Amino acid sequence: MRFAFAPLLLLLLLVACATAPSARSPLREALTKADTGDVESAVRTCLTNEGWKVEDVGSFAGGSNVVTAYKAKDETDVYIHDADQKPRITGGPEDASPFWKCLGGQLGGGAADKTDKTDKADKDKPDKDKASDKE
Repeated sequence: MRFAFAPLLLLLLLVACATAPSARSPLREALTKADTGDVESAVRTCLTNEGWKVEDVGSFAGGSNVVTAYKAKDETDVYIHDADQKPRITGGPEDASPFWKCLGGQLGGGAADKTDKTDKADKDKPDKDKASDKE
């Protein structure tokens, strides 16, 4: 009889430990520093990059900006709260979606995107060895 509630307690523990993607580092810090307009722009860009059709006009609900997007038969709403609220963003695509990584990169909080920019910059630089061979 004692162990009848064990699965329920385990489920409650797992739910209590879950965190929104926007509440994890480094995205959390990037969201804290960003202006609400910049966050909304980044959300729209990343949703579009992931194949979502974003509504041109956002809405306002409960004191938060809302960006609504559609993909096939799916709909997602991204709620952008004031900078002092934690988490800053709720809703949106699934936790494992590339949207969250894109959002970090757009706001300057994504390590992978910084690496990509560095690699691109290095490819554009002339190779010093090649220049000395021509001389």
